[in-house]
Amino acid sequence: MSGGRYHIPIAPAPLPAKAATAPFRIAEGDNYVKYGHPVFEGTEQRGDTHWTAEIITQTWYQAETGRIPISGAGYGGRFAGEGFDDLWLDMSEIVRPTRDGIHGREVISTEVDLGAGLTSLEFDSQGRLLTRMPTWITLPIPVVLDTLPLDLPIPGGLEAVIRAARLLDTLALVDPAALSSADQPSTHWLAPLLPPGSFDVPRLEWEARLVEVEADRQQAAEARARYPAALIVPRLVLSPESPQSVLDWARSGTRVVHLVADEMARDTAGRTLADAVHQVHTRLVDEAMRDRVTLIVSGGIAAAEHMAKAIACGADLVAIDHVMLAAWGCGLWADRGPCRTEREGVDPAWGSQRLLNLINAWRDQLLEALGAMGMREVRRLRGDIGRTIRHRTEEAEFRRYVGSAVPMARYPYLPTTQGGEGDLRWPPTLLQSSQEQARTGRPPSGSVEYRVGLSGGGFDRVAFAFELEADPAQVPSSDPAGFELSLSLNRRGDARPAIYLPLPWYGAGMSYGSVSLAVMLARARAAQHLGLFTSTGEGGYPEELVPYADWVITQVATGLFGVREETLLRARLIEIKYAQGAKPGLGGHLLGNKNTASVAQLREAVQGTSLFSPFPFHSVYSVEDHKKHVDWLKQVNPRALISVKVSTPTDVDMVAVGSYYAGAHVLHLDGAYGGTGAAPEIAKKNIAMPIEYAIPKVHRFLTAEGVRDELTVMASGGLRTAWDVAKAIALGADGAILGTAELVAIGCTRVGQCEKGLGCPFGITTTDPELARKIDPAEAWQKIVNLYTAWAWQLAGILQRLGLRSVHQLRGRSDLLVYLES
Repeated sequence: MSGGRYHIPIAPAPLPAKAATAPFRIAEGDNYVKYGHPVFEGTEQRGDTHWTAEIITQTWYQAETGRIPISGAGYGGRFAGEGFDDLWLDMSEIVRPTRDGIHGREVISTEVDLGAGLTSLEFDSQGRLLTRMPTWITLPIPVVLDTLPLDLPIPGGLEAVIRAARLLDTLALVDPAALSSADQPSTHWLAPLLPPGSFDVPRLEWEARLVEVEADRQQAAEARARYPAALIVPRLVLSPESPQSVLDWARSGTRVVHLVADEMARDTAGRTLADAVHQVHTRLVDEAMRDRVTLIVSGGIAAAEHMAKAIACGADLVAIDHVMLAAWGCGLWADRGPCRTEREGVDPAWGSQRLLNLINAWRDQLLEALGAMGMREVRRLRGDIGRTIRHRTEEAEFRRYVGSAVPMARYPYLPTTQGGEGDLRWPPTLLQSSQEQARTGRPPSGSVEYRVGLSGGGFDRVAFAFELEADPAQVPSSDPAGFELSLSLNRRGDARPAIYLPLPWYGAGMSYGSVSLAVMLARARAAQHLGLFTSTGEGGYPEELVPYADWVITQVATGLFGVREETLLRARLIEIKYAQGAKPGLGGHLLGNKNTASVAQLREAVQGTSLFSPFPFHSVYSVEDHKKHVDWLKQVNPRALISVKVSTPTDVDMVAVGSYYAGAHVLHLDGAYGGTGAAPEIAKKNIAMPIEYAIPKVHRFLTAEGVRDELTVMASGGLRTAWDVAKAIALGADGAILGTAELVAIGCTRVGQCEKGLGCPFGITTTDPELARKIDPAEAWQKIVNLYTAWAWQLAGILQRLGLRSVHQLRGRSDLLVYLES
């Protein structure tokens, strides 16, 4: 494994099953609860708004396997929230180099230093160094283990923590009074946490590298005298006074400070840990003291994303506490009384392996985040809030762009929560109405909500002004023949063919391997019937698609799986996939159990192996390289238009204009929260911005550059309905690219099992021949056609209500939208 100088070991064999812990074991890939939010009536959701059921169950999985949680179907949780949920991590694309540390192709360091380094050197007249070299501690990962919380009597727990610290080569903060002589071999990894007023180490003396004390200067001075070679660390409760307190400690020579929030990641005033720590960091920067003190933060650090975001907000490293109990199988306060671990204890070998596995999985997720941001070391992430995307900032800009705001209570279309299928983005009502349209080919009846979901943001927080006064039972619809709904894909005026689609959308890439051949054939036949496109995805071009070649996009992704000259020559539209919104900054994932003989043959790979596309194209690190890439494909196929699929970093506007000057005809913006066959949870939820924020940013920038009408801008990543398509166009897109909606039409219920085993039980995302028989292409293609027919009537109805005759007249008309305030 790459990263720093260290290898964090993980036992490949299953963990030993202990009687006290066996009920908490889970099968590989399982997640007990998809999204830890109170979504559906009558469904028991355990946990709370911070320690969600999702976090707890995914902690169990990581502690069991040491693997990154991966799932399909995209992200279905809340659009955004407070604290860590107010932040998305940025990513690099085309105009900045990315890194690929997770698969060992590059080294990304996760080392951190405790104890600030030298700011200057002093020499005598003979040139001899006078400066006393300070003590510092280098750890291979930005995590230390805090004391077990709540003073729970867990036999074996302390020994498990100490063993884990030794295996991880990190530090464990411990009460020295609780240690025994048996812990003597592990003292190198122990940091005593001294209780107030006490400086004795009963039954044990050792050369401590770090000693933590309560926030008392006299105690700290006495500890410094007793342990002159150690770093003395005051433990401060995080509060509004912390910026000044940390500054005072730093000026007095303290080189490490531990800031402690509560278990909900809040300070004493109720502010989020993310905001409070950033305020401390900013104060130290303003006073030119930041590099003189190391900040450890703890309290509510429950997931790998929290670790990465806490560092981006200004911490150097984190300390974990409650999550260790979750790693041992506890459901924390979701449990109905003491959990079995608390009652019966922990086997030290088992418990330490669980912690080792958990931190190993966290570290791999940190590597993925750093790689997506193009960083070679975690130290560079510290305090770099500019490499994050703040929901509150983007939302404020979005609201200004949309215009007027009205109370949410005025919006008459609210989904009900009855039923057990779906999630916040695709609640049961939206699934039902979509499948009703797929059966009938007509706009929905109006008795079931068909426009919005429950995500609490994005398209679910904007509406057309006329909707506020409309009768919810009356579905706006009109004959599409009376409106201009067509979409032009070549606006550059070059010698390549003009392509006009009758509707302003087409099908997204879904590779063979992520979906079955039956699904690919159904999508291709529907595209042919409607005169639209569908995309091969990055899994190659099955021969069965050749009869539909004029309606199939050949995708060229970073893995180049199945890309051959003849597949490029078949296409009227070639798509270069630089990134995907559901896993921005990462390449594609196809797990080994879905890589069957036919998939391996098409991808020219070894059957049964997991296939990971690299990120990025290792021949494209600049706009100039990008242009060479586009020119290569134009040279291979003189008649094809070129589409460029990118994700949504903070500089997505620069990516867009770079793609224009590289010669692309179509810019495909793929925002976060879209569907996928398989993606790490940390990528689906936490990297890059949602499509709703990216569209107006790109539209305005291209307009200011004077090139907006020469580039077709397509949007994808969470568009579910005809109303989402209309809103995307009003925000500035020319059209939409759709994936999950087509799968919902043919039977997807958002089970989220796309990547597990042989795929979903409905035969949609499978490579198993028997499961694939559940999809009849002759029936499935008609459902897609029906859905899009119903959408066309609704889009025409929207234009009619707005007094417009052409969908092109809707582009950029954000003044027709209203923002729905809470």
